[in-house]
Amino acid sequence: MTLLDIDQLTFGYRQQPALLADISLRLADGDMLGLLGPNGAGKTTLVSLITGLLKPGHGSITLNGKQVALGDRRIALVPQEYAFYPRLSGRENLTFFAGVQGLKGNTAKQAVDRVLAQCALTDTQHQRAARYSGGLKRRLNFAIAILTHPQLLILDEPTANVDPQTRKLLLDIVRELHQEGVGIIYTSHLLGEVENLCNQVALLHGGRLVLHGSMDELLRDAQQSVSLKPTQTPSAELVSRFNACQQADHWWRFELPAGTTVAGLLSTLEQAGLHYTHIRYGTQALEDIYLALTSDTHPASAAS
Repeated sequence: MTLLDIDQLTFGYRQQPALLADISLRLADGDMLGLLGPNGAGKTTLVSLITGLLKPGHGSITLNGKQVALGDRRIALVPQEYAFYPRLSGRENLTFFAGVQGLKGNTAKQAVDRVLAQCALTDTQHQRAARYSGGLKRRLNFAIAILTHPQLLILDEPTANVDPQTRKLLLDIVRELHQEGVGIIYTSHLLGEVENLCNQVALLHGGRLVLHGSMDELLRDAQQSVSLKPTQTPSAELVSRFNACQQADHWWRFELPAGTTVAGLLSTLEQAGLHYTHIRYGTQALEDIYLALTSDTHPASAAS
């Protein structure tokens, strides 16, 4: 069942190129989507549209069939910036934001106690947030977002600049929420983290969606290809025969035709006089795909 439906979304300002153009993607119940893209790709704009901070110029965004709006309590955001009051203690911040989110009395207290324990903040709950370490501040940011039980949780660089213990704690919480059925959009420049967590991936580049699909299928595709770092540019004949394409950092990707083994491909290349210094085969890392699609030489084109 579709949880989040973004349909032909476009956003921009007058007399300026669109910041986002014709974005369509869907998030099913229980999906965790890795939202990727270089700085300026449109990720922050898209998150602002999903949370209702901005209104689309064209297209629609619905959550469980209902249009999203500013203040929609079905959606929670963990922003990259710290979003709490430094002069208040951890507990005072959580109590305040529980009230903002409509929790009252004993219900609010139980929610505050729950997230204090979940985010390992109980021992420091009475300290002023200004005195928190960077890791504790990240935990408090996270705790505020999960005071209620959102249908959709958006995480914007939640583990940026944190210690290993805090990173493990926060990632464990993300996995727990995912298992409980919370839809999650996870934005991060730590591609290995996204690869390990998410079952879906969307890549924005130049305001357009250049990749959207299953993480497993995306990585599995690499098993039908070989990546090489050749000592010279492959000939046009080899490029055509193996549907070769240039990737980032002077790597080239060669597809394996039906019935062709890796050894057979390498033998053919060597007979054609193409030598190489490095070779990769098998499941490629998400980073390889990301760099290939966001390199300056790669044209921005929609894919699904």
